[in-house]
Amino acid sequence: MALGVGPMLRTPSLRPRGSTHALRRFPATCRSAATVPHVPDIYIEAENNAEMKAFQDHQKNAARIEPAEECRTWIQLARHGVLAVLSSGEDVYPVTSVVEFADDGHGRPVFATSTMSPHTAGLAGGKVALTVTSPAFSSLADGRVSLQGRVRPVTDAEKPNIRELYLKKFPNAFYVDFGDFRWFVLEELNGVHYNGGFAMAQRVTPDEYLAASPDPVAAFSAPVCKHMNDDHNADNMAIVTRYTGLTGVEAVSLLDLDRLGMNAQVKRKGETFKVRLPFPKPAPDRKGIKEAIVEMTKAIKVASRPASA
Repeated sequence: MALGVGPMLRTPSLRPRGSTHALRRFPATCRSAATVPHVPDIYIEAENNAEMKAFQDHQKNAARIEPAEECRTWIQLARHGVLAVLSSGEDVYPVTSVVEFADDGHGRPVFATSTMSPHTAGLAGGKVALTVTSPAFSSLADGRVSLQGRVRPVTDAEKPNIRELYLKKFPNAFYVDFGDFRWFVLEELNGVHYNGGFAMAQRVTPDEYLAASPDPVAAFSAPVCKHMNDDHNADNMAIVTRYTGLTGVEAVSLLDLDRLGMNAQVKRKGETFKVRLPFPKPAPDRKGIKEAIVEMTKAIKVASRPASA
C-alpha cells in the first residue's frame, strides 16, 4: 500500500488568546518508512469528537497572564541562564556560558563575571543574548524567553546597590568581591523572544517587557504544587475532570501557577500533555491561591451531591 500524506493536524488548544502565531500543523503520516511519532489527541483538530472539541475550546479561552508578564516572572525567579556573547579578536564566533544573574528590579539582568572567563571578554563588546527557562521547564512544551541587547559595566555609584540585591539572591556568592570580578547590566534591550511552549511563541516588545510586572504569586508555585501533588492528588484529578470536561484522566501533577490559574501535566489514555486550569477569580497573594483552590474543590463536591428527593 502506498504511503501518502494524511490529514493535517493542528494545536488550537495551545494557541494563546490574541496570538498571531500560525497554528502548528502535524502530518499524520510520513512518506518514508521512518518511525512516526504518536500525536496526542489534544493536538488533533477535533471535528467529530465533542469532548475533545469542548476541551480545546476551554484551553483556547483559558485565562493566562500576558506574555510580557510571564517573561518578567521567569527573569525574576530564574537563578541561571545561558549567556551568549561574541568572541573577541578577528575570528568572531558565538560563545555561550551558563551564568548566575539577578533582576535589578526593573527586569534588567545583572551579572558578576570573572575576567578569567571567556565570556567576560565578550561582554566588553556589548552585544549579548540571555536565554532563561521557566522554573518548571523540562521539555519544549514548557516556557522560555531570550533577551537580546547590549550590556554595560556597572558604575561605581551603582555597585553597592547592585551587590546587595545580587547577594540577596545568592547569599553564598562570596567570590563577587574577588579582584578579578566585574559587574555588568543588560540595559539596552532590542529584542524579547517569548515561547510559552508548543505553538505559543509570541512577539513581546522591549517596551512591553519593561512596563510589565512579575506575577505576584508565581514564587509560591513549588510549595503549593508539591502540597497539592503529595496530599490532594484526588482533588487535582477531580479539578481537571470537572473544569475541562476530560474523562478517562489517569494521573495529574500540578507544575506551576500564577494569579490567574494553574498549569498541570495530565495523563489520559496513555498520553501525557499540559492543561491550563484557570482560577474562579484572580489570586493576588498566597492566601488567595488557597481560597481559589478551596472554592474549586467545594464546587466539585456540591455538584457531585445527589439531587434531593
